[in-house]
Amino acid sequence: MPDRFAYSNALRDVHPVEKLVFSFSCMVIALISGSTAVHLIVFMIMAGAVLFLARIPLGYYVGIIFKAFVFVFLGSVAVAYGAVDLKGAVFVFFRAFAAISCFYFLILTTPAADILPVLRKVRVPSIIIELMGLTYRFIFVFMDIMQKTRTAQSSRLGYDGIKNSYRSMGILISSLFARMLRQADYLNTALESRGFTGELNVMQRVFKSSAVNIAAITVIDIFLIVIGSG
Repeated sequence: MPDRFAYSNALRDVHPVEKLVFSFSCMVIALISGSTAVHLIVFMIMAGAVLFLARIPLGYYVGIIFKAFVFVFLGSVAVAYGAVDLKGAVFVFFRAFAAISCFYFLILTTPAADILPVLRKVRVPSIIIELMGLTYRFIFVFMDIMQKTRTAQSSRLGYDGIKNSYRSMGILISSLFARMLRQADYLNTALESRGFTGELNVMQRVFKSSAVNIAAITVIDIFLIVIGSG
């Protein structure tokens, strides 16, 4: 689902470098800052950008944010319980939540196919880039195989009762492992047959930089730094 929105959102034509700089600069400021106000402002900025600029549906965004909220909340509770520091746990909660909102902005507005060429331009080793691309692709292959297998099991009452559910789940996991290995072997064979030398060369979309966007990112970053240092 995030990949579908990444290709269809209203910020699709914005230069990926601008979106990367915007999300990562705000994330770094949120992680470094000791001000809860900065964390809240970062979250509101990212939420506003996702909902009003990228035009991601509110229901979907609330859904993924709620999952992140539960995860971060449980982690903060563990911090509060282990360190007996309620104030520190609250601080960790807001800082982590702000950083996650920056990450969500990036994945909901920028496809992986646009991010990888940027990494190549900043001299990230090609082996890391190719592994990232292949791993990202296999996530969707994995999800597709899992969904089809589970649907086939459900149609045969594979999840009727606790005993059958555990049995079907075990079969599903073992089947997924075997099929993913087979898919990886097929992919490796296909790449070698096409003369793969360690780098996948594909056509890249041409983007235009926007002086307005760059100025807006600069103003937002300066504003956050001023709030954090005040």
